[in-house]
Amino acid sequence: MRNRIKKILALTLAAATLLFSAGCGARGGQGDGDYTSTGGKDIVKGYAADHVFSLNSNSNFSFIPSVATNHSNQLICSLVYENLVEIDNNFEVIDGAGLITEWSVTEDGKTWTLNYDTTHVFHDGSPVRGNDLRMSLEYCINSDRYTGRFASVKGVSWTDTQLIIQLGIPNKQFIKLLNIPVVKVGTNGDPHPIGSGPYMYNEDGTQLLAFKGYNGYDHLPVDVIYLKEYFTAEDIIAAFEDSYIDVVVNDPSSYTNLGYASSNETRTFATTNMHYIAFNEESDTCRYNNIRAALQYAFDREYLANEMLHGNGVASAVPMYPTCSIYPTELADSLAFDLEKCKMILQNFGLKDSDDNGRFDSMSGAGDLTFTMILCSDSSAKAGMAQKFAKDMNSIGITVKLYELGWDDYIKALEEGEVEVGENRTVEYDMYYAEVKLRNDFDVTELLQVRDEDNEKTNINFTHSHDSSYETYINNYLAAADAGRATAYYAFCYYLSNNATIIPLGFEKQQIITHRGVIKGVDANAGNPLYGFADWEIDLS
Repeated sequence: MRNRIKKILALTLAAATLLFSAGCGARGGQGDGDYTSTGGKDIVKGYAADHVFSLNSNSNFSFIPSVATNHSNQLICSLVYENLVEIDNNFEVIDGAGLITEWSVTEDGKTWTLNYDTTHVFHDGSPVRGNDLRMSLEYCINSDRYTGRFASVKGVSWTDTQLIIQLGIPNKQFIKLLNIPVVKVGTNGDPHPIGSGPYMYNEDGTQLLAFKGYNGYDHLPVDVIYLKEYFTAEDIIAAFEDSYIDVVVNDPSSYTNLGYASSNETRTFATTNMHYIAFNEESDTCRYNNIRAALQYAFDREYLANEMLHGNGVASAVPMYPTCSIYPTELADSLAFDLEKCKMILQNFGLKDSDDNGRFDSMSGAGDLTFTMILCSDSSAKAGMAQKFAKDMNSIGITVKLYELGWDDYIKALEEGEVEVGENRTVEYDMYYAEVKLRNDFDVTELLQVRDEDNEKTNINFTHSHDSSYETYINNYLAAADAGRATAYYAFCYYLSNNATIIPLGFEKQQIITHRGVIKGVDANAGNPLYGFADWEIDLS
């Protein structure tokens, strides 16, 4: 194998290794030398503690790729297993990446024919065949990690060169959902299933070894990747800052956010994690679509993206990431934060301040208008955004009562339609703040589909809406061919903006963090943060 680690002399700062600051104090006792402050000096290169490339792992969680939920283990899986397809940061399929080389779909949008690369082999030397692809899809269909993604799949068959997938509901963007890992049939129950990716496990699972049968073997940047184990957030941070692990992925908006030093290199990538507001359409006030539509202008989405998410977010008034090719920019821009417009729409609807106390009257005329909002207390970003909304609404004469709940109480309130506000006392909520990970085709069926006994397990619509038109608009969008897709999606967004069962706020970005000057060529995406690893240049000198 041609080793591409750059043999560059390490830059020395005052004959000392670098201290990563910003909240991390000096640490010693591991034989790694003394630390010296870099205050006043340009930090141009990170410190490689052991001159090997290492990732964190966690043996308390699964390494089976279709079920792996631990972030560290998912990173490892992305190097051991190939995906059927790869998706870029605009949520389009990357040409030439993944096992699928070509695809076609019938005019009715229900039958997909996928050609796969027959030159790939598994780590045991056996060829990757259609049955392996079929069963890998079946593993994901039956996995909690991919719940709902493949609900429309009705059948899968294969030939020596093709995978054929039958859908029950037309979806001409189904190919975007197939960024899923491929394992050898019959090994999915093993602790380390057999894959065909660039790296394979050694015998005891403590290392990843470059796989000589991988098509891009000659370009792999390292021969061996060492798997370390750090379990607590504090230990993971310390290990990374001391360079005992070399790459981490971080969700800066989550309660699991890890506080890494600012001296590292942080690259953000787009995700489908959407923040949104949803209304209880059975509440006395929010049953009126005029009121819901008016409140679209009351949420400062830029504040969420730039202040609450600290720049690790992007504002969006429609449920699609703004860099997507069919994003309806003009419509989204027309829904931007505008308190005066919100107030005007409410007044035009008939809301009044009959007693001249500076507050809008309630719909019944008894007392002042008050909205009750519930949110989960798992994120300071959500809390800050909700508080900003309450403050803004107060400025135009409307009271918002916020209830931050633990996860179990939050789910209970959503399911029961009311929140406990005191001993043996509950009130109906008007709206809730939520977050959801959408799929790559931005299908929001589960957020708007009318709930019934058949879809309660996957349906996360707690709005009590009975509007079946949403599902029609969404299905039209999914079934649309390339030429008509933008028009179909615009029609859905226009209908959503007029009825406002939900109000999209924006999307999160996540971070891949490396040591300064150590790694080049990172091209992370949400489905595969280590995408293009063969193109990385790693300097561990």
